[in-house]
Amino acid sequence: MAIVTTTTVSVRCAGHNGRATLKEAVEAGWRMCRVCRSFICPKCIEEFDLKMNGTCPSFIFGMDQHQLSPGPIPVEEVILFAESNKQEGITGGLLEALFFEDEQMGFMPFYAAIEKKKEEEEEEVDELSLEPPKIQEEMWSSFGFVMTKRRRGKFITWEKIG
Repeated sequence: MAIVTTTTVSVRCAGHNGRATLKEAVEAGWRMCRVCRSFICPKCIEEFDLKMNGTCPSFIFGMDQHQLSPGPIPVEEVILFAESNKQEGITGGLLEALFFEDEQMGFMPFYAAIEKKKEEEEEEVDELSLEPPKIQEEMWSSFGFVMTKRRRGKFITWEKIG
């Protein structure tokens, strides 16, 4: 299992979209906007202050335009956020297994994990959904005679006749 630390968590600058580990960002003097909580490197703070009259660059990502209010990066909060939002699901477990598990634990190819997941999903198939569809002719006011396909009363498809 991956350990979340200041060297394994990365942050992205809202200005130039560059990335740095949390440790590198703090050491380089990156700041976090107190309004929108986006990270900004010192160079972008200077550029946006000079060219955009202090507007926060997060508007590029669709946030409301506001004045940049740079503050220190709350390292503990970022670490807690990263721990609680680690990627889950089929790819999360796969990435975890491929890159972070100890080599003595063995190597499981990615297709084995996918096949295992598919087998679990197939067991959950509802037996009633295996019922064959019913094909019948119907008279619709807008299209006239049509052939419909329904399963358990639910509409699947239709085709105009003639």
